[in-house]
Amino acid sequence: MPLELRRAFLVVAAIVVMVSLIWASRFDAMPPADFSFQNGTDPKTLDPHRATGQPESRILFNIFTGLLEELPEGDPDPETGVQPMTPQAGIASSYEVSPDNMTYTFHLRDDATWSDGVPITSADFVWSWTRMLHPETACEYNFQLFGVQHAEAYATGEVQPGDKVEVELWDRPGESIDGDPAPQTFPRGTIVHGTLKALDKPPQPNVPEDASKEEKSKATADWQSEWLYTVDLAKRDGDEILWDEVTETVTYTKNLQTPLAKDNTQRAHAVLVAFDQLGGVEAPDPFTLIVHLRDPLPYFPYLTAYYPLFPVPRHCIEEHGKPMWTRPENIVTCGPYKVGLRKLRDRVRLVKDERWYDADTVGIETIDALSIESQNTALNMYETGELDWVTDPPVTLIEELKQRDDYHGAPYLSVYYYELNTKRPPLDDVRVRKALSMAINREQIVREVTKAGQQPAFALVPPGIAGYTHVKGNRGSLEEAKQLLVEAGYPGGRGFPKFTILYNTSESHRAIAEVIQQQWQNNLNVKADLQNMEWGSFLDKRQQQKYDISRAAWNGDYPDPNTFLDLFLSKSPQNNTAWNNPRYDELVAAAASESDKVKRMELLAEAETIWADELPAIPIYYYVGLNIIKPHVKGLFPTPQDTHPFQTIRLEPKP
Repeated sequence: MPLELRRAFLVVAAIVVMVSLIWASRFDAMPPADFSFQNGTDPKTLDPHRATGQPESRILFNIFTGLLEELPEGDPDPETGVQPMTPQAGIASSYEVSPDNMTYTFHLRDDATWSDGVPITSADFVWSWTRMLHPETACEYNFQLFGVQHAEAYATGEVQPGDKVEVELWDRPGESIDGDPAPQTFPRGTIVHGTLKALDKPPQPNVPEDASKEEKSKATADWQSEWLYTVDLAKRDGDEILWDEVTETVTYTKNLQTPLAKDNTQRAHAVLVAFDQLGGVEAPDPFTLIVHLRDPLPYFPYLTAYYPLFPVPRHCIEEHGKPMWTRPENIVTCGPYKVGLRKLRDRVRLVKDERWYDADTVGIETIDALSIESQNTALNMYETGELDWVTDPPVTLIEELKQRDDYHGAPYLSVYYYELNTKRPPLDDVRVRKALSMAINREQIVREVTKAGQQPAFALVPPGIAGYTHVKGNRGSLEEAKQLLVEAGYPGGRGFPKFTILYNTSESHRAIAEVIQQQWQNNLNVKADLQNMEWGSFLDKRQQQKYDISRAAWNGDYPDPNTFLDLFLSKSPQNNTAWNNPRYDELVAAAASESDKVKRMELLAEAETIWADELPAIPIYYYVGLNIIKPHVKGLFPTPQDTHPFQTIRLEPKP
């Protein structure tokens, strides 16, 4: 069959599959997928710049592709069975690194397209990374690009006189100059560029004397956060910005309540460092992307293979806006699979994308990611043949399951811990935090609850990272814990306020919380309530810091201590504890700019030692991956970061 005819046939076949899926979903007559797995809770989003959890990442890694992909390399570890993964060619077929490790040049494939056939170019990466960093996108992983020049300033909104800036005017589609903001589609309104000439405070507002205390406080807070940005606007010559040629000087305000002055003052949505114009990321031609780093990050190739840095489809987002662009009938992707349909609280069906540049390597046509939180339900569905892969088997049955040939357990780069809201007394007292940690019998938890070989944890970074000396932390003793409570003003637990342990709905999380609740009661006479929430609400509550103590976990995004330590930087969007330590921040920053590998690891270890001494979170154990996999499923294996490329999976005939 001629190549052109074969491609046409494949596209028609894919359309037939998509239409049949939509028809079937309307009549609840879902044909079974070729491969089905337990994905935990319902994914909160399919937007790579808004996702934060494993239910989202399992899907995103397979419907989008980055510059590089993490794929298997070499043989599995003979003792653990863990398959090594390395960054390999993705949308970029190759790349070079400068001798100082500060510049990466990626060469993109000329046959990579979006799932709708639109070519993928280097400009897509510039636009996507700009969107990922933009403050209004609120990407919790934006810090992963902070090693790129100008990225952090753009994400935080920090500007100073003399900076080259972009200004988004107040003219989004459907919005008036006196109205409320229109929804973001990005880019939102007209973007103009210039040099920030001055940064001033507006006149302090006159608050009526009879205003309430709350109204006065709000007016003061609003004024303190408001600035007037005076910008020398630059002339444009086509796509080129002539920074030294000023067309006019305009003062901008971002506050709707600030009266517009007559002397050339205008309203703007944002005034930010011109990230996409200052050379941190360049697209000199459609198939070349040049990235200039601020720091010599040895793990940068791994970042390009991680979903927050994946490209997103500008043409789709601008047409539909967020979140509508991620609806199944709208979404455009660029991975081995595309979204066939999505039924909330049920499943996301993935369909092989015949347009993907390496589609011939994809062995499964359809995959169902089923939203199953109950461990027992998942195992029952597995036993009846409705699931091929259980990602979270019941902890109460682990001893029995470990004896089976279809059980696959192996350590991976992940830690289970309890976050502490350090702005809430008495958790703001380090003595209390240490006492709570010392009163937890971790050995009992891993022996009687998790039972799968997990290691008790007393520090943040899991063991096993090459070149890094594992920080052991402070185990302490029950006697020390009781004495610390005395010193904090709670002898024998008297007067200690009752607090709540928050966790996302799961039998295993509940079981662990119940044991810790009882240990604190028995050992310190400290009482805690338990509260479970569904995944989306749980994440929101943590991010808003509306909790006392919260269950948390972190899977390493790349094999380096930094992936754990940068979570607790004072400016990290992932730091839900309100803890900050200037010395800790300094050490992590110094490690980022350190080119000597040994010194770099020493700086990171010193930072982790500070963390383990102040305990903004209480580490409980280091994870073991628990998987139940049907014998006919091949190419699905434990990995260091617990990521699974579905294009490597093959299905043998069922026995």
